[in-house]
Amino acid sequence: MGEVVSVRGTHLWVDDLGDPERPAVLYLHGGPGSGCYDFVLHQGQRLAASVRLIAVDQRGVLR
Repeated sequence: MGEVVSVRGTHLWVDDLGDPERPAVLYLHGGPGSGCYDFVLHQGQRLAASVRLIAVDQRGVLR
């Protein structure tokens, strides 16, 4: 579902769900210590039906 993406030498886990042609929604989780995993697990597919959902785990959190 997701992948590790390199951004300026930092590796971040990114989930990219839904049609790339749809409007994008960037989900940034609260924290510290909480990642995107639970949100994507429970809401990801539901939102991806109408938007492109991009969820990024902050550096050093979870994945």
